[in-house]
Amino acid sequence: MNTYQTTHRAACPNGDLMDNYQITIRSQATIMVEDILRTLNEAPARIYQEDLATLLRSKLGGEITVIGWHHGIKITSTRL
Repeated sequence: MNTYQTTHRAACPNGDLMDNYQITIRSQATIMVEDILRTLNEAPARIYQEDLATLLRSKLGGEITVIGWHHGIKITSTRL
């Protein structure tokens, strides 16, 4: 199992709040770091955390976990 971890910032579509996300990708297959970075760079600048997790899963495969805080609420989005 390979584990890739990174962070990402995106604006919430529901207001002007910038959110920071902790992203973990787990995969049996090798995922090129460049593919992860390209996918994050091509993600919409305004995106809900849940949609970001779905986007990463569709583009990269593997198991995706995105953790973020929004207005004091911790949200964990997992896509298998």
